[in-house]
Amino acid sequence: MNTQESQLCEEITEFEKDSKWFYENTDLLRKRKLSGKFVAINNKEVIASGESFDIVVEEVEHKGKNPAYVVIEYVYPEGTVVLF
Repeated sequence: MNTQESQLCEEITEFEKDSKWFYENTDLLRKRKLSGKFVAINNKEVIASGESFDIVVEEVEHKGKNPAYVVIEYVYPEGTVVLF
């Protein structure tokens, strides 16, 4: 595996960890008054939040991060049922 492939694997692993952290800590995010907002998670920390996805993407970019490699999710209010 070359350096570029190794780095990509590391980024994917970190993305997966952040995604897992989001789902395991949704209640904590609600307690932090982030219910009904989009949040960006990087290294198990909220690095941006806002009412719209576009605003959060702009904040992530402003912090020098590529939004493609940052978990951005919506924190649904407690009791919300989402059907896919």
